[in-house]
Amino acid sequence: MDQKSQWFADWFDTEYYHVLYQNRDEAEALNFLSRLCSHLELGQGAKVADIACGKGRHSRVLSSFGCTVFGFDLSENSIEYAKSKATESESYFVQDIREPFLAKDFDAAMNLFTSFGYFDTQEEDEVTLRNISDMLKPGAYFVQDYLNGQPIISDLPVSGAKTAQGMAFSWTKEFKAPHIVKSISVDDAGTEHLFQEKVKVYSMEEMKALHVQSGLIPLQFYGNYDLEPYVAATSPRIIIISQKQA
Repeated sequence: MDQKSQWFADWFDTEYYHVLYQNRDEAEALNFLSRLCSHLELGQGAKVADIACGKGRHSRVLSSFGCTVFGFDLSENSIEYAKSKATESESYFVQDIREPFLAKDFDAAMNLFTSFGYFDTQEEDEVTLRNISDMLKPGAYFVQDYLNGQPIISDLPVSGAKTAQGMAFSWTKEFKAPHIVKSISVDDAGTEHLFQEKVKVYSMEEMKALHVQSGLIPLQFYGNYDLEPYVAATSPRIIIISQKQA
């Protein structure tokens, strides 16, 4: 499979991606993971996988709670950055999450901040979830945090622009079923670069069915990072906590 022909393999490995999204809310990530780890009783010594970890933003928080964290991501640049900031309890690996993970003894796995739904086919999403299920111990937890497409679609199409580090970004976002597609233009010193993000829209019921198909038992469902109840029409997130079958 030619990974570089796929939009995520290109876009996520560029400087432009990280500049555009440089102001992500670290306090929000800390609040969310603090609630989550307390809820699941994950802490000192727990072996946790961060699936599609990016630069390790969530992994570093998990490590600060005493977890032993293994981060996996396709982006070589992101993994190199994560390694440069890693503590002794963090390890990072370049991996396509459609490929099986070697270890099968994780206490928990997390797939956060819509790091899913990028592939061309649902079969690839199904393979990814089976791989995650296979890496878990019986009884271990899987947490998936995904965008809730329903309230987003109702506001599309939209466009926007910003300037950061001397670069001019502009974008349009529209719904092309079954994907939300964001087309991005970057003007860097007079040279235009074009990129695209494409994320599949899944309902809560569809996500639950994918988990069950992968040998996971969906247990709890939330609609935001404060772990408040999920409401299809208004919740910004789909957060599912599932457990590996014995």
